[in-house]
Amino acid sequence: MDALVIVAAALVAVLFATLVEYFIHRGMHWGFIYPEGHRRHHEQNEARTFLLDFVDYGSAALLVGWLGFLISVPAGIGWALGAAAYTVLASYAHQLQHANAALVFWMKRPVHRLHHNHDMTEGNFGVLVDWWDRVFGTYTPIEYPHQAGPRRLRDYMAIPWR
Repeated sequence: MDALVIVAAALVAVLFATLVEYFIHRGMHWGFIYPEGHRRHHEQNEARTFLLDFVDYGSAALLVGWLGFLISVPAGIGWALGAAAYTVLASYAHQLQHANAALVFWMKRPVHRLHHNHDMTEGNFGVLVDWWDRVFGTYTPIEYPHQAGPRRLRDYMAIPWR
């Protein structure tokens, strides 16, 4: 039973984190969360590094990573593991979408890359997933040419790490 609670709490934490990511990114474009820094990020159209993203995403995860313990120890462990998993996945997804968006196989169109390439300020706010853009009506389906051909592990590792 504890294992099921841990897994469920971890999945809920990742789902919650993607929702928070969506609204934080949307808030950056509304101008009330880090507007100048985010504007520069769009002007330069490049991600910083995995490590810097990990610190940013991880700081937010630390703020809420303990909440599961208010329910139970297994829920707390799961919630913390989910927050940690989200931190790693979102940091990686952000880097990969900037470095080689064609490798983002889990999204039909890597929305964060489209968001940058088409200077979108009213849509495609997802970084790790595009679910919330679809739910809240901010998903803009622009064609994105996925490159065909074999992919190697080293292709997925070719991001700026630090």
